[in-house]
Amino acid sequence: MIARRVLLLVALLGACVSAWGQTTPTVVITGLPSVAPPGTQSSATVSLSSAPYALGITGTMTLSFAPAGGGTQAFDAKFASGSPYTAIFTIAAGKTQGLFGTASSQPVMIGTVAGTITITTTLQDSNGTTLPPPAPIIVTVNTTPPVIKGVTIGTVTGSGFNISVTGFSSTRDMTNAVFTFVAPTNATLTSPAITVPLTTAFTTWYGSATSTPFGSQFTMTVQFTYTAAPGTTVPFTALSVTMTNSKGTSNAFGPVNP
Repeated sequence: MIARRVLLLVALLGACVSAWGQTTPTVVITGLPSVAPPGTQSSATVSLSSAPYALGITGTMTLSFAPAGGGTQAFDAKFASGSPYTAIFTIAAGKTQGLFGTASSQPVMIGTVAGTITITTTLQDSNGTTLPPPAPIIVTVNTTPPVIKGVTIGTVTGSGFNISVTGFSSTRDMTNAVFTFVAPTNATLTSPAITVPLTTAFTTWYGSATSTPFGSQFTMTVQFTYTAAPGTTVPFTALSVTMTNSKGTSNAFGPVNP
């Protein structure tokens, strides 16, 4: 009888070891590119590459950004939901898929400034044991020519009008903008393409603390004046815009009609 009890106890201990004495879990983060264009968004997912773990796991992802132009400003590279620079996930005991609250992924704003996004992770199981983290995620945000997102033409009066342009410049600089106008039928424009120098204005904008939360995003308004022929009410029928920074010239945005 005593021998049976000893054998039974050994059998129970063996079952306990098989349930808890497993290898350290390997957490992997996927979904984020190694190189990305500015002004985009990707989503990070978390999972176990090994078998399910018998304990729950909690992880904290921390995002930092180093701009290509130097400095340590966060700019607009951040997690798109929740805290801007930390994201907490859990992997339930016996599961392999990580959850950010109830979501299966965490969106990451790549941002509009060229540089390097680094995401590091810390892990702990439900016993309070620190687990080996995955390798840091590195995302390189490329330098690109300006990107124009929109052009708006203000009210055209008998002597002038203004044009507002929104967009971003991942290099955080700007050289000029070229506004190309289409003349009305049977009319001729003295200067159908007008170049506006922008170096000073954008140096001031990007050098201000006000611009930092917006990354390299901008809204620019240019005032135009003109002298029209008698009876002319609209000095142009359409326009397109290009902008140039230290990397190159944007695609033309337009035609835009007044």
